[in-house]
Amino acid sequence: MEIHRLRIVLQRQWKKLELKNSRLNQKDVLIKEWNFKMNSKNKVVGQEKRVAIFILILGLIMSILVPTGQTPDEYSHLNMIGNSVGLEKFASNIMKSIELETEDIAYNYDKKINIEEQKNVLTEKPIYSRKEMLPKKITVAVIKHLPATIGIYIGIIFGLPAFWVLQLGELFALLFYSYICYKALQIMPIKKNMMAWFMIFPMALQQAASINYDAVLIPLCYLFISYMLYLKYEKTYIELRDIIGIILIWGIITYIKIPYILFIILIFILPLEKIHINLGFCKINAQIIKSVMVPISIGAILLVFVGVYIFRKVWFVQIIYGFVIEWKRAIYLLYATGRTWGEFLFVSTVGNLGWLDTPICLGVAIIVFLIVIMFATVYNANDEKHIKLKDALIIEGTAIILCLFITIALTNHTIMVTLYGSEFAEETYEIKEALYQIPYIGGLQGRYYLPICSLFFLPIPPSTFMESKKQNLILKVMGLTLYVYIIYILIKRYWLI
Repeated sequence: MEIHRLRIVLQRQWKKLELKNSRLNQKDVLIKEWNFKMNSKNKVVGQEKRVAIFILILGLIMSILVPTGQTPDEYSHLNMIGNSVGLEKFASNIMKSIELETEDIAYNYDKKINIEEQKNVLTEKPIYSRKEMLPKKITVAVIKHLPATIGIYIGIIFGLPAFWVLQLGELFALLFYSYICYKALQIMPIKKNMMAWFMIFPMALQQAASINYDAVLIPLCYLFISYMLYLKYEKTYIELRDIIGIILIWGIITYIKIPYILFIILIFILPLEKIHINLGFCKINAQIIKSVMVPISIGAILLVFVGVYIFRKVWFVQIIYGFVIEWKRAIYLLYATGRTWGEFLFVSTVGNLGWLDTPICLGVAIIVFLIVIMFATVYNANDEKHIKLKDALIIEGTAIILCLFITIALTNHTIMVTLYGSEFAEETYEIKEALYQIPYIGGLQGRYYLPICSLFFLPIPPSTFMESKKQNLILKVMGLTLYVYIIYILIKRYWLI
């Protein structure tokens, strides 16, 4: 009897010991998995920082090699900055302080930079005083060029030559671009290297390292796309701060360029089940949203109609109205635009540098987009998420609609230039008649499509496994190779006699 009891006690102790060992083993496994994930995350963060530094270095090269006054509409953007701080002579004061004869370089391939002039402007004193360049007011429009404006004013306050004032503006714009791209890559749950490849497109970096609002617009578009995918795949709950973040980024993008307003369509990829918004006095979740979905949808549709009616005389609404009413002519204009400008737009999306007069070879542009496709079709151990068909259709639909809106937005420009010789003419036109008086939509540039390019390739299902190290190596090698070519064509174009 005693032996039987002892046997039972020993069996119970043995089971407890086995259970304890099992729990310890499970804990060890969890710790190992956690360490593995943290090591992987640290490696990824290291890669994102390297990409940001890579962007900064390449951008500085672009800033140096593309001469002052040779990026599109640089003087116009300086005027915009001046208007945003209440100074009419802001742009003219800066440019008159930089005695460089660069006006006749654009489209004149025999004309090069005068090296002696370039040396002189490095130390030339500005014609303006600090006092007359101080802001008289600050309007909300300053947000379009905020990084560059900060850099310019640091140069002005320290009394630097006007050339270095502009260089500081370009540097701060580039720093902003690099930082926002870093943050976008940090939260990007899929196809990081594909997005990084888009970020180092020569056209993007020329704009990022110059005085224009593309240095703010383009990286914010990348951040918006990354943020939406992060909320979709990584975030456990979508909270109030996430909604505020989405609205803030989207609002700035829309304020800078109205056609990009339709980026908001991407919210439809977000799962309602993740929404948990605590307003203090009430909590909003999927159940509440579903219960008010119908009335909100009806209200939104009515709001759109009311908005269209209120702004019916605004040129953009007029253009959309004309394209809807005269849809056959609209289709023809889009076809004619693609046939006439297709190659130009394709090449200039990758790189048509300077005043759009220094294009890369078509073959190089094709290779660049083949690399995009390669990055879109590979995956690694940390990138196994697949976009479902519904979400893929939403993303592709958003890309197509944005592409159409960006193209259509230039219709007013084309009509005014064709009929009246200037976009700023005061004459008016009847949209239904005017659409038949233009052969195609002009004034388009590839950089207008840069912010949305990634949307076309994100839904491509990954089919081939490739280790992160190999992907990163390809990104670096191909990036360096591309920029060796870019440096060569820029030196040949502007600096070699």
